[in-house]
Amino acid sequence: MNRIKHLNTSFLISLLFCVGGADFSIAQKEKGYKSKAPAKVSVDQIEAAIKSGFGSRMQVVTDTQPFYLLGDFNGDGYPDIAVLVNPEESKTELKKYRVKFVDVDPDSSTNGDERDPETTTFHYCLGVAVIHGTGQGWRASNPIGKYLFYECFIPFRLVPKTTKLRRYYRGYKEPPPILKGDAIYLDLEREGKAIVYWTGKTYRGYGQ
Repeated sequence: MNRIKHLNTSFLISLLFCVGGADFSIAQKEKGYKSKAPAKVSVDQIEAAIKSGFGSRMQVVTDTQPFYLLGDFNGDGYPDIAVLVNPEESKTELKKYRVKFVDVDPDSSTNGDERDPETTTFHYCLGVAVIHGTGQGWRASNPIGKYLFYECFIPFRLVPKTTKLRRYYRGYKEPPPILKGDAIYLDLEREGKAIVYWTGKTYRGYGQ
């Protein structure tokens, strides 16, 4: 089954469980939070930025909503963007474009480490391409940071920096991180959930 083509159904199922406070793993404190990012950008602008920063073969996945998130993911005060992509055909271009391909699996011993995309097997799931913005915005021709991580997940959502994370599994040894910037919530297709957050140097996943 091609998971990319069937994510809309999965998203509707996920939405039913998230409505009414069924998301037990996040204690959000959004009062007073204001994003500095613009409310909306066009598909053409996003596709142009992704192809410019990640290569012409990187495909933006627009048939799922939301397909992009705007926030300040690295906490530097400038708006960044995270976009759903299909990296299947772009493996060989990522190094050329100096994209950091990062493992964000909370259960992996290499969580937070950079990986070689050419030796990674993709399974028709989604990737998340992140562009760090500058004073010129995330559409600048030479952004300060370009990252890609890959997981099988139901569409993502923004976790504001003001969110206080709590430990979901009592046996989970790693304490919840204090967010330095906005984070990204993934509802994984395998059991579990993940919060992908900026450590100050790279991205890392925290299990929920």
